Amino acid sequence: MINILEIRPYYKTKSDGIGKYCQSLYSMFDKDSDVCVLPIPDISMRKSFLLKEIYNPKCLKSNIDNEEVDIVHINGFASFSVIQAFWCAHKAKKKIVYTAHWHPFQFLNHPLFTKFFFYFLLKPLVKRYADIVVTINNEDTSFFKKFHKNVIQIPHWYENKSYRLEPEKKTPSMVLFVGRVKDPNKGAEHLFHLPEGKYDIHCVGRSDGCLRSDMASHVNIPLEELVSLYEKASLLVVPSRYEAFSYVALEALSCGTPVLLSERVRIADYLEGVEGVYTFKYHDYKDFCDKVSEVIGSKVEKEKVNKIFNQDRIKELYRGVFLSLTHSNNRVKAL
Repeated sequence: MINILEIRPYYKTKSDGIGKYCQSLYSMFDKDSDVCVLPIPDISMRKSFLLKEIYNPKCLKSNIDNEEVDIVHINGFASFSVIQAFWCAHKAKKKIVYTAHWHPFQFLNHPLFTKFFFYFLLKPLVKRYADIVVTINNEDTSFFKKFHKNVIQIPHWYENKSYRLEPEKKTPSMVLFVGRVKDPNKGAEHLFHLPEGKYDIHCVGRSDGCLRSDMASHVNIPLEELVSLYEKASLLVVPSRYEAFSYVALEALSCGTPVLLSERVRIADYLEGVEGVYTFKYHDYKDFCDKVSEVIGSKVEKEKVNKIFNQDRIKELYRGVFLSLTHSNNRVKAL
């Protein structure tokens, strides 16, 4: 049995994408005969004058030094906690798998600082100590292959979360947006360029009262209600400035709802030619409005989508990554 310790940056909310990814890996290998993802630790933090909050070094070290841990899977990119995890895993002589959940520097809030941080602090550690780098889209695969010899691209996967035997009927004019309306990365400003009154627009996430009369807000809703919205919507829009993947797009497609993505949403790397998946040019409001009118209510090739993101198939790819580190001559084939 190989034991994997998942290390993720600290976030104050539990809805962060990296935390969701780590938890999904933990669930995927539950009761597996060869690979065990250990319970994801809530490593205590401490205040730092320059770095705001960092891992408590003793707590981090005690988790990584655990004799049951064979592989440390480090997640994160622009966080000093990633640096801490690399050093502790190296000092403990553990095998290291690294997943950056990478965003191009120009799409980050502090691009110059992050570029300096990566090239001078993080890149040397990844290059020297990471045994395998796992990437999730074409763009970050190309980026990491420039300096690491063992990069494996694996997408996220589909988990069936619908509890109904019969799906909800579609509402013909319903447009769904999932994300915080005031988050500048989510591109919610595109919604306000849609003709008022033409669509029944639903926003899942905090809106702080800034919505129009034809927009409904859903905050802190249970999973069953979210799935119901996915099923009833005739179109999901993901107009983000950048997304390394997009869980919400995958969840909508699995419910038979077409998606309209900005060309910067990288789940599209896996969906070329799939019916029900469309793109528009980010911040081209006319293109966005025209595409919404054109594709709303389109059919979705659910079987093709579910095959691409099949959990059993992707689990075998991860199993290959983890097992390869116990046999130094093995190499995992990229997707």
